[in-house]
Amino acid sequence: MTILPTRQIASLALSGADELAQLSIAEAAKRGASICVAVVDVAGHLMAFRRMDEAGLVSIDVAIGKARTAAFLKKPASVFEQMIDAGKPSMLSVPGAVPLAGGQPVQFEGAIVGAIGISGSTGDGDDAIAQAVTSAFGRTSA
Repeated sequence: MTILPTRQIASLALSGADELAQLSIAEAAKRGASICVAVVDVAGHLMAFRRMDEAGLVSIDVAIGKARTAAFLKKPASVFEQMIDAGKPSMLSVPGAVPLAGGQPVQFEGAIVGAIGISGSTGDGDDAIAQAVTSAFGRTSA
């Protein structure tokens, strides 16, 4: 068996990041929420960001943090919020993690290719928007 010294990793393209941002804004508007949405690649680097007119300024960094958390850990950020709530405060020590509902990994063709972070609604509202968007991702592409 040959072991290769490199590997290929699927990651979002700019067109995918833009699609996720637009889907997020549309979903938030449908729900009457004013949000910030951050889209990161598989490595957690920011690719797209939008802030709706009425979204709070604190939501800027929170959305980015939620997206990065979901990308780094390849799980919804809410999983870590639930761990803390269940009495495992050690999750608060994860560098750069924002363990709040609203961060979701993005899958395409079975691979995690990035993540989104939604902030500006309630925690449950942010998470519902993020889940709706990640479920719809790729279906609107040509």
